[in-house]
Amino acid sequence: MKRVAALVMVLAACGGGTAATPTTADPRRAAAEEFAVSAGRALEGTRFAGMTPQVLAALLEDLCAGSGLVVAAIDAAVAGAAPPGSAEDDAILAEVLTAGVVAVCPERVAADLTAAFVASVRVTVTGGAGAPVDDGAALSAGLSACASLDAGSPGDALVTIAAALFGVEATEAELLAGAIDPSQGVTAGAVLASAVTYLCPEHADRVGAFIGQLGSDA
Repeated sequence: MKRVAALVMVLAACGGGTAATPTTADPRRAAAEEFAVSAGRALEGTRFAGMTPQVLAALLEDLCAGSGLVVAAIDAAVAGAAPPGSAEDDAILAEVLTAGVVAVCPERVAADLTAAFVASVRVTVTGGAGAPVDDGAALSAGLSACASLDAGSPGDALVTIAAALFGVEATEAELLAGAIDPSQGVTAGAVLASAVTYLCPEHADRVGAFIGQLGSDA
């Protein structure tokens, strides 16, 4: 589950930390700079670690000003950000940029949240050596997870995802004890984190705390 914590770190970081001093009256630029300062630490340990908050904020501004599918624009931004490198680094930067667009210009992604969810799961699974799953199955599991969160806990949502994707009927404790293998755990965590980013963000704080606890216990 540790790989999935990268996105959760971004979401949590933006709730605190040192805010950037706005350099313009443009509220979008100020928001992009503030996000970049908080989210930059999610890039530590990647080849993008040297990316300054100003560069990250500029990427977000360009994405917010663009048109077409956000997912495609983010893929292009990642491809142009640095020389080719590891797929995991690319996936982490894509998650940071995606979370940034959601935070800075949510109207930009309102029309393709489903596509963004699917892409987020896909890059996290690829970057974290997760178990591959069909896009449709991932979306169905994400929606079911949101329903579980409406009625219960993040652990309940994880149980729902494991059953939907892998046919594993187990309790939360059994899942965390190894009822699903590590690659399945990466995928289940990716679906859960992506669901609360795009499909039911009202549960993001609870799921962020849950995944953070899993990371500290691992």
